[in-house]
Amino acid sequence: MRKKDNRYAGRETDENKERFFLITRLLGILMLSLMLQGCDAAKNRETNVIEPAAETQENKIIVADEPDKASDSGNGMEDNDTGEDNTMLNVETEDAISYSSIPVEEAPQDDEVEEVQSEEDKVLRTEDGKVIVDLIMFMGQSNMSGTGGNAQYAPKVPGGYGYEFRAISDPTRLYPIEEPFGINENVRGAIEDLPIAKRGSMVSAFVNRYYELTGVPVVAVSASSGGRDTGFWMRREVEDDFAERQKRAQVWLESNDYYIRKQYVIWLQGESDAEDGLTPELYNQNMDNIIRMLFIGGLQKVFIVTPGRTLTGKYYFDNIVYSQINMCKTSGYYALATTVLNSVSTEYMVDEYHYNQSVLNVVGKEAAESAAYYTLNRKEKPLYNYRDNDIYVPEGFDYTADELKVEPIDYNNNGELVRY
Repeated sequence: MRKKDNRYAGRETDENKERFFLITRLLGILMLSLMLQGCDAAKNRETNVIEPAAETQENKIIVADEPDKASDSGNGMEDNDTGEDNTMLNVETEDAISYSSIPVEEAPQDDEVEEVQSEEDKVLRTEDGKVIVDLIMFMGQSNMSGTGGNAQYAPKVPGGYGYEFRAISDPTRLYPIEEPFGINENVRGAIEDLPIAKRGSMVSAFVNRYYELTGVPVVAVSASSGGRDTGFWMRREVEDDFAERQKRAQVWLESNDYYIRKQYVIWLQGESDAEDGLTPELYNQNMDNIIRMLFIGGLQKVFIVTPGRTLTGKYYFDNIVYSQINMCKTSGYYALATTVLNSVSTEYMVDEYHYNQSVLNVVGKEAAESAAYYTLNRKEKPLYNYRDNDIYVPEGFDYTADELKVEPIDYNNNGELVRY
């Protein structure tokens, strides 16, 4: 048998080693490249992280004074069987965030909860002792922020009528509601206002009237930012911001012996979209994309306050006003809160776009009456349409003749509007 020649055995071994190390090095470089690409992709997907305010010894969890009294005008706790339109929110636009469509019939519904009124503190509670509250977010642009307002002329909120949950500046307690509402609730690059943009809002008037009608306190959350169109509200960092505000309020309340009976948004926005010349169809699509995340989180209704006019243009916002009215008629997600801004005289405006505090007080009261009506009756409120001087009747509900007897209120001459 021929003996094997081993003259090249050592060389072959060295060459094999070199090939092994070369292949290993190439694989390492390839893996490192893939990891770096993954990091870049993850970085591109990053959104603003909204950190809670640092807790100090002063930030102890407290609750404002209990209500002095509670109304027994109704509870509205039955199933939310409203017969509303089951329109799918499945709109996609170029800048829209894509989420699963949610038909109205799958939106969060009320649980059957027995209300018990304590003889000692007159507070409505569940059978297991949790205080019943309604969680309401106030969203929109500068007139919602209260740029033309004046805290001095806003009504005081009695103890127990409502509280502010400061989801950004101090999410560790409830505060008494004071104006300017939400002045410190700012996230850089998302929902924010300069302090000068918040002077006094509609929130105090809303909370007072809502409590008077329902006997249930409001927990109010600020989420407004002046001069912003719907394109801004669809940005990922902004959606993350307002969804986080909703979530923080829910978690805090549920962790501190509160029962959230209703979850609403009061929306006053659209002036910037009118300036942009946005079509009613696109405005409706944008709104559906904005609110979808909130409904996923448990929201039950968006009450829309339509914009009024500019100082020099009575019908300047009409394309948005009519878009909002149509949305409220055709979709169960929206309800018309009031069109009263279409009736206000320019003498109660402070500049081209903004209304003074007496107007904001009226808007808050009217919006509260619409929200309370829905809470107590499980159907939307017929309203006087100040834009067209007729009666707005929500579709999909049955009304008695008395419910449809709606008369306009001449706020310009009845003493409720004041020049400052």
